[in-house]
Amino acid sequence: MAGQSYVRTGAMIRSDGFDVVTVAVVLEGRFHGETAATSFRGTAGSVLIGDMSLPFDQSFTNARVISLSFHRGTVEKLVPRIGTLHGLVLSGRDAQPLLHQVLQDLEQFSSLDDAAGTTIGERLTATFLSCLGQSELCTLSEDAARRRLKTEICWILEQRYREADLDIEKIATLAGVSRATLYRAFGGSTGIAAALHTLRLRKAAAALEDPQDRRLISEIAYSVGIPRSDTFNKVFRAAYDCSPREWRHRAVSNAARQD
Repeated sequence: MAGQSYVRTGAMIRSDGFDVVTVAVVLEGRFHGETAATSFRGTAGSVLIGDMSLPFDQSFTNARVISLSFHRGTVEKLVPRIGTLHGLVLSGRDAQPLLHQVLQDLEQFSSLDDAAGTTIGERLTATFLSCLGQSELCTLSEDAARRRLKTEICWILEQRYREADLDIEKIATLAGVSRATLYRAFGGSTGIAAALHTLRLRKAAAALEDPQDRRLISEIAYSVGIPRSDTFNKVFRAAYDCSPREWRHRAVSNAARQD
């Protein structure tokens, strides 16, 4: 494929009920995209994990991809929180077992009978799970384990950013890890604090741009976990080089010009 983009929306999810775990094995080319919790990118030799019950958008360029679908029940028996891996990219030696297995089985895909298909499917499932460190075939590198944890933490932040008392201690408790492990995943306490701060301001900026959102600025600030209006105005200006009121006014003016 020279170039292909795909956006999976909440409406699509509700209408088609396609609820599987997908694994895209990228043989050639490159890709990038976003989930609600994180952004991702990769090149040939990478493996992209997706959850079709969650929204995302992605683009592939000059890519040759083998896409595998796994029954959720099968995967969740060994990876109970598979949704937290949505948008995770494995590369290098972390992706190698599955890449090797797919290439080995590639020539058989077009002429499989049911029995052979079942065998290969079971083998691919086992190899995929091994890449996630859920079996003894291989273990994730420390870097991949950190990326996996970071993806899970980003998901937690996305769900909990509205809570003003969300702090390092609470995030570590929700993730079931120590603060030290959390710091390693984000490069220190300032890394995760910055991620939460950026998320809150991004959500606030989007609300201010929405012409249908008529809440007071103080109400929007409170809704993203920043209860003090003076603090919100200060950090918003530092991030966007204008006040929240000016940001909203610009959005209204731009929409009027487009009409």
